[in-house]
Amino acid sequence: MKPDFTAMSGAELRAYVLQHRNDTEAIHALIDRLVADPNATTYAPEDADRFSEIHAESQSRHREQAS
Repeated sequence: MKPDFTAMSGAELRAYVLQHRNDTEAIHALIDRLVADPNATTYAPEDADRFSEIHAESQSRHREQAS
């Protein structure tokens, strides 16, 4: 019996997918949730050149949110 992916938090679903990498239903549920997130940030392939800068900005935002 599969767990109810809609009842899982994002962190729980991600952890489940990492432990059950062949569960395509779980992977699809995670991807659907990520695509539906209005706060998600997407990057263009050209942004790969700025990875270090983007990563530093992301870490800074997470530190600010945690405090």
